[in-house]
Amino acid sequence: MGERPEDHVKCQSCLKINEDPFVLECNHSFCRACLQQHTNKGEKSCPTCGTVFNSMEIPENLTRNEPGIFPAGSATSEALCSLHKEELKLFCLDHRELVCIICRDAEKHVGHKFRPLEEVVGSHKERLQESLLRAKKRLEDCQDLRKNCLEQSTYITVQKEKIVTKIKKAFEELRNFLNTEEEARLAAVRQEEKIKNERMKEKISALSREMTTLSDSIRHVEEHLASSSLSLMKTFQTTLRRIQKLPDKPELHGEALLGEAHHVGNLKFSVWARMNEMVSYSPVILDPNTLGPELSLSEDLTSVCFDEGREQRPKNPERSSTGSVLGCELNLNKTTWDVDVVNNTDWLVGVRWGDPCLPVKNDFCYIGFTRDKYFQTGFQIGSWNPPKKIQRIRVSVDKNKRTISFSEALKNTEISKITNPPNWPGSQAKMYPAFYTHSKKPLKIIPLDDVEDFGTHIFNKW
Repeated sequence: MGERPEDHVKCQSCLKINEDPFVLECNHSFCRACLQQHTNKGEKSCPTCGTVFNSMEIPENLTRNEPGIFPAGSATSEALCSLHKEELKLFCLDHRELVCIICRDAEKHVGHKFRPLEEVVGSHKERLQESLLRAKKRLEDCQDLRKNCLEQSTYITVQKEKIVTKIKKAFEELRNFLNTEEEARLAAVRQEEKIKNERMKEKISALSREMTTLSDSIRHVEEHLASSSLSLMKTFQTTLRRIQKLPDKPELHGEALLGEAHHVGNLKFSVWARMNEMVSYSPVILDPNTLGPELSLSEDLTSVCFDEGREQRPKNPERSSTGSVLGCELNLNKTTWDVDVVNNTDWLVGVRWGDPCLPVKNDFCYIGFTRDKYFQTGFQIGSWNPPKKIQRIRVSVDKNKRTISFSEALKNTEISKITNPPNWPGSQAKMYPAFYTHSKKPLKIIPLDDVEDFGTHIFNKW
């Protein structure tokens, strides 16, 4: 009699009937392929019930060259064509996939180009290597950027503390000024009140004395009028002289009251004008976020100098890699600022335009001094020797006229003027004052101390 299917045992994993199954101690049976795959993963438990065994080694009879088992040295299942069970030895260039010899002659690959697997694997490895290198480079970029972000996050806290301290200090100075000014004006009111009250008291006292004298004279005359005719006539002349000798008519002189209009008229404006003596307006403010690695700014952000013991700052996109520093963006169509350079022996002062985050794409125009020589850079390169050392440089930018000019500020003598420079950004483009120095003597932006100039700049800005 032939063998029946029920005489064989089903594999507990693939549920196929197996002629020579392997039965575990837990009585679950498996075909050779399923058990081989399971043990290759390092498992020592039954795939069905999970019973753990001390050993899951496959007997020798399970590695024989029998149906369903690949002998040592033969191709694995993943190396065979899923349709024809032949080795995948060719690569279709049109479909970009591995095929076997039978697939090559199939209708779906008619007219396609094929290459042996070993020929194409090299180029694919190279592409993978290139992609791998790019991925590693991108990972390094992400790591560098993350480190920079952490540095910036830490520096933001440092900046916050610094800014808060400066704001508190500035308002404390303003409060002290206002308190002092308030006390001075209140003291002036109290002083005037004291003087005018004393004058009024003296006037009242004098009037009281005159009133007493007049009252006595009136009473004396009334008594004589009531006396006998003989007595009246005997004292008539004396009584008449007494009643006729009257003091001058009392008058109240002007400016007796407090000068309220003087004390409170335009009070806020006059205090603001007085405040101008302790404050100043700078037409240019230097931006610490653009500060080069070897520079240092003053507390009020209006002067810059070279600093070897420099502060550690993060590498944010706006920060200059050339060692310069930018002022805040020029918002007016016409802006002028003066820079004190008298004690500095190595400096550049000028204008830069473009995106501060992309300095390599910026255009610029500078005037400078180094090695005892003056020079200009940016569209008009040259040098000159003025008769006397320049103390102040004046920079003027007129966006409407498309001009940049440099002058000696104290005598207002023009040094150079550039009209329509190449790549001029236009009236809406971003332009920035720019500064550089390699001297410990600061480049100082001259403030506008005059109230009228200060007000003009403020109103023009807003």
